[in-house]
Amino acid sequence: MRRAKRWILFMTFCVMLGLSVALFLGLNDFDVSDDTVLNLSFTSNQNVLAGSLILPEHISKPPIAIIVHGDGAQTRFSDDSYLPMVNHLLKQGIGVFSWDKPGVGESTGDWLQQSMQDRSDEVIAAYNKIHSLPALKGSPIGFLGFSQAGWVLPIVTNEMTPAFTVIVGGAVNWRHQGAYFTKRQLEAQGLSSEQVAYQVADNLTRNDAIFASSDTLNPSLRPDMNPKRFAFVARNYASDATPYLGTMQGPVLALWGADDQNVDPAYNQAIYQQVLQPNKEQSAIILQQATHGLLNATWFDYQLPSEWSLWSQGLFLLMGHHAYAPKALDTIGGWINNVTREAENR
Repeated sequence: MRRAKRWILFMTFCVMLGLSVALFLGLNDFDVSDDTVLNLSFTSNQNVLAGSLILPEHISKPPIAIIVHGDGAQTRFSDDSYLPMVNHLLKQGIGVFSWDKPGVGESTGDWLQQSMQDRSDEVIAAYNKIHSLPALKGSPIGFLGFSQAGWVLPIVTNEMTPAFTVIVGGAVNWRHQGAYFTKRQLEAQGLSSEQVAYQVADNLTRNDAIFASSDTLNPSLRPDMNPKRFAFVARNYASDATPYLGTMQGPVLALWGADDQNVDPAYNQAIYQQVLQPNKEQSAIILQQATHGLLNATWFDYQLPSEWSLWSQGLFLLMGHHAYAPKALDTIGGWINNVTREAENR
């Protein structure tokens, strides 16, 4: 009996120790207090954008990844949810710069008043700011963009040549992305394939009638939308990256999660593969077991942040960078290091 009790106590201790270590490691991924952090600002279209540059320790001329946000009112590190990724990149010797979107955090303006061209202008202004820093002279500077950045970065890379461009979960066509988003929502509700197809087509027809013509831009036609959001969608409804993809300059890595509920990975990968230039280190890859943001779909298979349960939020804190799909962060960091080193050795 004593032996059994000792065994139970020993196993309990081991479990508690393991959980404590995991919790410490996970929470440590959200801490950048020991890193070199430089807060700086830049201007674009009369907006003053405030951001943070974080540099890896003991690395001379590190690559710098400028983060380009997806949709929504996002702070520079998306309410700290980006920090596990940021910390992992820092460990791979890659610096990161990101800023609060217009009207969010410490930045002025209103992101809902932007077009994709406005966002592209803003990204180029951010690049110029980082490129102008004497401390980063010689550092290769590129982009790491998410979701809506799939319409922004192709424009940017037709106007300039960055050291690298990574696009995660980017859609080519705004209308198609909206239809796919709706399709996945309806499928989750348990509708039949016939019902889904009918409702998706009907929804697309109605949206075309509302957003595709300036004569029908009336927010009352979409009472489910805030008027500012309505204007933002109307401004960008015709967005299509197709004209820009074949002439993107510099190395390009486009990534999608196989379990993406927001953007059709196979459809968009096929378009990228048709126009990218492999001889210029441009490729398009689908990662297995990955969501729209490349998190592990086993635990974080959600379409919207609002769908996350308290349990899943706690698990994300516990797991830190391990919450990402297998090899997702290593794929990004390894590719950035490879293309920048190869460029340096030429």
